Amino acid sequence: MKIYTGKGDTGLTSSLQGERVSKDDIRIEVIGEFDELNSSVGLLVSIIDNSRDCDFLIQIQNMLFFLSTHLFDSDQQFNSQCQAIEREIDLIQDILPEIHSFILPGGCLAAANAHVCRSICRRVERHVVCLEKQYQIQPQTIQILNRLSDYFYILARKLNFEQGIHEKIWQNTCK
Repeated sequence: MKIYTGKGDTGLTSSLQGERVSKDDIRIEVIGEFDELNSSVGLLVSIIDNSRDCDFLIQIQNMLFFLSTHLFDSDQQFNSQCQAIEREIDLIQDILPEIHSFILPGGCLAAANAHVCRSICRRVERHVVCLEKQYQIQPQTIQILNRLSDYFYILARKLNFEQGIHEKIWQNTCK
């Protein structure tokens, strides 16, 4: 099978339901953003040493692929996905020192990349909210994306903590 078909050369693509739609259709845009997030998670996996974190991130990659392909399939249930993310957040949070301020994204390379994943995830979530105004989507999708961005935030903190890197606290210098 060839990777190129030429079917998209006119600016149309096939939806998962088989309908030909414009490549700038919001549904195609959101699916592309899921792909961007998934690619960023793949980059994060490639630079993390901890196999447990990598295994969970690969589960997330599979979940993101599944979510993007079942975005409009109301027969699918994703509740256990959200619970798995929450459990992982709780495990990580238990080992981290408490903070009471906003932190600046950054730190070690892996943590900085986790922050990039978080910000992409937030964008995907915002666009899924817009999509929901036009189409019926899987109801747990927004909840899962919300938890997932929390996970990337806490993972970034953990990665910096493990490297002994102190997080930079936001200083409101605009007063």
